[in-house]
Amino acid sequence: QSERKEIYLKKAKSLVEAGYAYPCFCTEEELERKREEAEKEGKPPQYDGTWRDADPDIVKKKLEANEPHTFRFKVPNHKVVVIDDIVRGRVEWDADSTVGDFILIRSSGVPVYNFCVAVDDAMMGITHVIRAEEHLTNTLRQCIILDAMGYSRPRYAHCSLILGQDRSKMSKRHGATSIDQFKNEGFLPAAMKNYLALLGWNDGTEKEIFSESELIERFDLRRVVKSPAVFDMQKLRWINGQHLRSMNIEEVIPLAKESLIR
Repeated sequence: QSERKEIYLKKAKSLVEAGYAYPCFCTEEELERKREEAEKEGKPPQYDGTWRDADPDIVKKKLEANEPHTFRFKVPNHKVVVIDDIVRGRVEWDADSTVGDFILIRSSGVPVYNFCVAVDDAMMGITHVIRAEEHLTNTLRQCIILDAMGYSRPRYAHCSLILGQDRSKMSKRHGATSIDQFKNEGFLPAAMKNYLALLGWNDGTEKEIFSESELIERFDLRRVVKSPAVFDMQKLRWINGQHLRSMNIEEVIPLAKESLIR
C-alpha cells in the first residue's frame, strides 16, 4: 500500500472535488481538546465538523500556504448504511452517529487503512470479503467510501470469533497458536483442516470427518453460523485420531520417524 500512495491521494482529491470529502486543518491539540469536551458532556468522541462547511476562500488560502491538513470524509447527515451479510443477515448502521467524519489521508500524507482497502477492493474488482466480525465498523466506512466513488460493494461475510474453553477470545494462553506448534505435537494437516472447517460451519448432516476434497465440495458460506465457536483441544485430538486410523502403514511410518527425530 505504501507504493500506491499517489493513487490514494488522487482518489482523495477527487472525492474533495465531488463534495464527498474536505481538508481539515485542526491541530492535534485542538482535536484532543474537542475529545475531552465531548467526554465531559457524555457525547461520543467524534469530530465535530469544524472544517466541514468552512469558507472556501479560507480553505484555499490555507492550502496555498501548505498548512498541515488531513482529508476527511463528509458523512451525509442521517445516512443509513445497510448490508446483506452472508453470515449475519441484514446489518445496518446510522453512519453519522456511528463514525462521524473520519480521516482518509493523515496530515503526513499517509492514507488510513479503511480508505486504502476501499480503493484496493474497487480497483482489483474484489467480489467477496470474508473476515471477522471485529471488522463490521470498518465495513461501514468502506461501504460509504465505495458508494461515493461510484463502485459496487463486494458481498460481505463477517464470521464470529473463535473462543478458548473459558469462552474468552483465543490467545497464546490457550495453548498452541501456530501451525508449526500443532505439527510438532503430532497433528495431521488433514485433521487440522477438518477441525478448523467445523468451527462455526457444518454441512447440514451429523458427519464430522471430512477429507480435503469433501470439504471443498460441501463448504458453503451460507451454512456458517453467527454464534462464536469454542476451540476444543479434546475434539481436535479425536478428529486427529480418526484421520490417523484411516491411514495405511506406509503413510504412518514417515510421520512416526519424523516425530522420533524431533
